[in-house]
Amino acid sequence: MQWSSDPISDMVSDSVVAMILNINREGPKVTPVEEATRTQEETEKMAHKVIYALMVSLFGDVKVAEEGKLVITVDGDVAQLNGKNGEVECENEGLKERVRMAFRRIQGAVRPIPLTP
Repeated sequence: MQWSSDPISDMVSDSVVAMILNINREGPKVTPVEEATRTQEETEKMAHKVIYALMVSLFGDVKVAEEGKLVITVDGDVAQLNGKNGEVECENEGLKERVRMAFRRIQGAVRPIPLTP
């Protein structure tokens, strides 16, 4: 292999050779990290916080009611979302469908995919 000789070319080629030699000599730098184990209760709390925050960002006026329900008010229309099963109670069908769809998408992003069937 030939190249024009100047200090910069020599420095680059020396760096490349040194890097290749160090890669072969050293083992891999990646070490497995134990995944943080959370209890089911901690996971649920975190999921509810994220769901609440995203609903506020989407709809604005969101309040937490009894039994984990979220009360969402948009332009005078009120929707009640059951945070456990995703049921939505609302007289305005358009708002009801928007809340249901948003909750379904948030659930898909927040809940981990189960590894066991």
